[in-house]
Parts: sequence; C-alpha cells; structure tokens
Amino acid sequence: MDKTGITAFGARNLSCRFEDAAADVLGGIDFDIAAGSFVSIIGPNGAGKSTLMDILLGYNKSYGGSAEFFGKQIRDCGAAELAAKRAYIPQQSEEGLRLTAYEYLKLANADPRNTKDEDISEILDKFNIAYLKDQNISLMSGGESRLAQLAFALLRKPEALLLDEPVSYLDYKNQQIFFDTLKKERGRRPMTVVSILHDLNLAAYYSDAVMLVNEGRILKYGPPTEVLNYKTLGSVFFGGVSGAGAHVHTKEPRARVHVICGGGSGEKIISKLISMNFSVSCGVLNAGDSDWRFCRANSVEMIEEEPYRPIGEQNYARNIEAIKKSRAVVVCEFPLGSGNLANLRFIDEIGGMNDIRIFCAEGGGTDGGACRGLDFTGGAADGYIKKIRARASLFGSAEDLEKLIDTL
Repeated sequence: MDKTGITAFGARNLSCRFEDAAADVLGGIDFDIAAGSFVSIIGPNGAGKSTLMDILLGYNKSYGGSAEFFGKQIRDCGAAELAAKRAYIPQQSEEGLRLTAYEYLKLANADPRNTKDEDISEILDKFNIAYLKDQNISLMSGGESRLAQLAFALLRKPEALLLDEPVSYLDYKNQQIFFDTLKKERGRRPMTVVSILHDLNLAAYYSDAVMLVNEGRILKYGPPTEVLNYKTLGSVFFGGVSGAGAHVHTKEPRARVHVICGGGSGEKIISKLISMNFSVSCGVLNAGDSDWRFCRANSVEMIEEEPYRPIGEQNYARNIEAIKKSRAVVVCEFPLGSGNLANLRFIDEIGGMNDIRIFCAEGGGTDGGACRGLDFTGGAADGYIKKIRARASLFGSAEDLEKLIDTL
C-alpha cells in the first residue's frame, strides 16, 4: 500500500446508462483506490463490474459524474497517455496470434528496443515458462497463454494493472504463481492492481481491499475481513443456499484436499475442511447437482461435467490431476451410477503414491461393498470401493474426519 496518500483511481457520483436502457448500469458511486494497493471487485453477473472496468480503462468515456486516474479525468486522457501508465489483461486469452512467446513479449513496449532480452528471460523464469520462449502463442494451453499475457503486462512496468478474471483458465498451482508473482512485483516497485475476481478466497488472500458491487451500486468497500463475511455476502451470493455461508481463507491455506462427492454428501465435509483452513477442490460433479451448487456458491474449485452426462475423459483427466496435486482425498458416501463411476477410478491411477492419504466415509458394509444401497452400478463399483477402503482411514461424520485429517 502506498504511504504517500496518492489516489490512483477516484470516482464521484459515477454513473453510466446504455442507450435505451431502463435503468443505470452504474448508479452514482463514489470510491478511492490508493496508489500501490490491490483492490478486488466482486459481485454477481450483471452487477456492473465490467462497465466499471471499462470506465477505468478509458474504453467507455460516456459516463456521468467524475472518474479520475492519478488526478486527471479519464475522459480527458488520450489512448497513448493511458497506455503508457496502465496495462490490462482481459478475460479471454490471446487466440490466433502467430508469434512465439519471445516475439510477443518483445512487443510489450511501443518501441521493441525498450524491451531487453534479459528482462524477457527473467520474467519467463519467474513464471516457470522459460520452455515456452520459442513456442507459438496460438499453440499454448489457455493457462500458458494467460501467464504469457501477465509477463507481457509486467514488462511494460505499468503504474496500474487492471485484470478481468485473470485466472479463469489456470489450474490451482498456476493461480498461485500468477498472484504470488504480482505480490513480489508490487513489493519491488509501486503498482496499483484492480482485478475483477469470482474466487472469494483469492480476493481474501491477496487483496488490500474488496469492492462488492451489485445492481450498479457499491454495497461494501473495505478490507477483506469486513467485506467477505456471510452477513455482507449472504443476500448477494448465498440466497437460497443451504446456509453454510461464505467460506474464505484470510491466511495462507494448509494442505490441499480433494473431495469426491455428489448428491449433497459433500456439504458438511467441505464446510469442515474449509473451516480448518484447508485448500479444497472437488470433482467430478454434474452441473446442477446439490454439491455442485454448494461449491459454486462458496467459490470452491471444482471439475464440472455437463448435466446428466457421464464423466468424459477430459474431466476425468482433470480430476486425476487435481488429486495428484493434493495431500489427501476424501471420498464421501454418494449415489453411484454408470455416469459417475469414473470418480472411483482414481485409486488405480495414484497407485504407489503413498504420500496421498485417503479418507473414506464408513458407509460400506463389512465386506467393503457399496454404500448403504447407494450403488446403482450393478456391482461394478465393488472392486474400486474395496481398494479404496483397504488404503483409507474411515470416518463416520465430519467431526470424525476432523480428528483424522488434522494430522496433515
């Protein structure tokens, strides 16, 4: 946080209404964003987040009221003036760009001669993507392309960096690399970061302040601990959900735990794990499943399959990848059918990876068979369940699991 009291972005009675719209998209909002701070903008779809971002970027200059960038009205700033002081990473990754990573990064500054080769090498190393230096951007994965975009932005040495859902395509490890690198960069030199985020845990851990926007107005703006709580978020994000509330980490999470569940079997387990400050992922869940709704409402990372469809090979592979990155796997007692049987195949994939602990709900009978009549696979699940139970620590409730898993 900048100690000079300088304001990077400021707004007074800021409003915006699109042509033929019945109401303002933004309705007379006021805020100040301190230079050198990290501010996350959160809120449901249609809240006005993207419109606000467009105004801060200088893309939308038809706003009412005042919007300033380092003391100057944004509508009075030219494109070149804004480009010299701020960088932007949009929601979509680069597509169809026929340049190598090196060629792309060389263009970070208006004059390529101002982008030094040693700076390019240094930032590629920071992101652990030096191997991509000579690879075509269009051939990279979504995550790799996004990391290259961040490298591009930082090479410009901006006073302000604006981000729109920057880690939507990144796995858990690369999400941490992305934001940890930003944190280090801000520690070396002043830089204001304003980011639209949907992941409340990331907003809690990395932000100096969080701005909650809904229906074109700022409902709350302040430190993460004041904004990211059930009282503040409940009516916006959690209406009609089970009442578990908003679970966000305000300090660095403990080990990563992957939960295999479905049909509501994971709610209490996931809530307990997050309350113990574990980093939780979940999968594979069909969209619309009650555990899917719970994870979505509480910003729990998950692997999703389309409604009523069996788990596809791509999502199966993503699930195995998530498990291999975890310290433990928790298998809940959930209905098993041919569509989600693949969730149990992980036991064959992790083989001799004895550093991954397994915890299994004690729903099965003494013969290691299916869970209390929840097996609709005609016995196809029995072999997997026996293997899982043979290796797992068994628990009967979320409280039992708490005692077992606290040793991680």
